[in-house]
Amino acid sequence: MTEQVLQLKENKKKAYRFVVSQLCLTLLFAAGFYLESASAAISALKGGLVAVVVNVVFLLLAFRVDAAEQPQLALNAMQRGQSVKLVFAAVLLALVLQNKQTEAAPLLLTYVAVIVFQYRDWE
Repeated sequence: MTEQVLQLKENKKKAYRFVVSQLCLTLLFAAGFYLESASAAISALKGGLVAVVVNVVFLLLAFRVDAAEQPQLALNAMQRGQSVKLVFAAVLLALVLQNKQTEAAPLLLTYVAVIVFQYRDWE
């Protein structure tokens, strides 16, 4: 295998491991909010899961094309993935917040924490 193919596979592994770490962070926040109430914990879980799900959607769309073979198509796939991710996040958050039992503060706090977590410098 060429170095580019190995790099692509390594990047995919890192991306999916990162999503698992976001899921763990979500569970940690939910456990913390459980000390307040079960409803707060469920709301926090929903917020974190929205962030995780939209990132998985992005990864599925972004990694459909091999960047080493078709760099322009890969760039287009990433841009399309980002657009779909943003719209999907807005729709999911709106749907989740419509539920009367959902507490907005734990949901949004966990969502923001998981999103901010992805911008941490990992290198």
